[in-house]
Amino acid sequence: MSENEEFIRITEEDIAEANQLSLRCPMCASSVERHAANGEMAPIYCIECETLYHLACWEQNGGKCAVLGCSGNAYRRVGELDLGPVLTIERSDIPRHAPQPRVTPNGRTKRLKESERRMQREMKRRTFWRDLWEGLLRAIKIWPSDPS
Repeated sequence: MSENEEFIRITEEDIAEANQLSLRCPMCASSVERHAANGEMAPIYCIECETLYHLACWEQNGGKCAVLGCSGNAYRRVGELDLGPVLTIERSDIPRHAPQPRVTPNGRTKRLKESERRMQREMKRRTFWRDLWEGLLRAIKIWPSDPS
């Protein structure tokens, strides 16, 4: 070996990535997804390195992972979700009286609401006087659009 040549170093991450890319069982070298319907050939994976196996091949290997450097001895079926701990809420966790949010109007909100109230009062007043005037004009028959 010459001085300029470097050794190839294979890390644990390289092995894990290669195992994740493989869809073949490391024991029998056949495709794992082909036998998904069969019970003993069901696809499983090692919890440690996530290498795919057939269930029968895993059991044939003594219930442990066959990948060099992996010490996994537990598996999970493909498609089975591990949701972890589930949140439980007891009745005592809920407060008896939920606090009401305090909404304090700012200056702009107060001005807008007062302006709206003032416009509503003017509309009511204007409608009353307009209705009164129209009624008087109709009563004395001076209404301009009245044909009679």
